[in-house]
Amino acid sequence: MPGALALTESVTLLTQGHVPDAVYDEAAEHFEQAELAQLIALIITINAWNRIGVTSRLSPAAK
Repeated sequence: MPGALALTESVTLLTQGHVPDAVYDEAAEHFEQAELAQLIALIITINAWNRIGVTSRLSPAAK
């Protein structure tokens, strides 16, 4: 799913200060509006947990 991957990268990095229209439009071609909203929410949630982990210097427990 190139649309989902490109959207994930754009939301995560935000190097341009926003998600480029072309990236958003590509993802929107592959997902219904509700699915796209869920995908964006999932990307944001994963990014939030990653940032909490990095800030807290957490690492996965070795088993």
